[in-house]
Amino acid sequence: MENRYRTNLKKVFLTDQELATLNDRIGQSGCQNFSAYARKVLLNPNMTLLTIDTSNYDDLVFELKRIGNNLNQIARTVNQTHLLTSSDRELLAQGISQLIKEVEKDFDVKCQKLREFYGSH
Repeated sequence: MENRYRTNLKKVFLTDQELATLNDRIGQSGCQNFSAYARKVLLNPNMTLLTIDTSNYDDLVFELKRIGNNLNQIARTVNQTHLLTSSDRELLAQGISQLIKEVEKDFDVKCQKLREFYGSH
């Protein structure tokens, strides 16, 4: 070991499925062993990491909770006073449906980016 060029060791723990996937990738890469594959993948200057900014989701969740509280107050008032017409209810339902579709669309785009980057598991 005193003649070893690379003297720093890194360890990683994997599930059986992750290990099988890794071994498949090592075999497909043409590398002779894990160390060569890890150096090739981890030290590649062209390797890109996908970062998804989720800070907006905290704000979104906060706003959705506020909207939920407002809807509960509206529902309580409507149920007590019967002042909301069926067309008003339909407009509210359409607005809520559109909001849900927009949130799901954004979430699906982010999930697709993650699947493309990390693969489906």
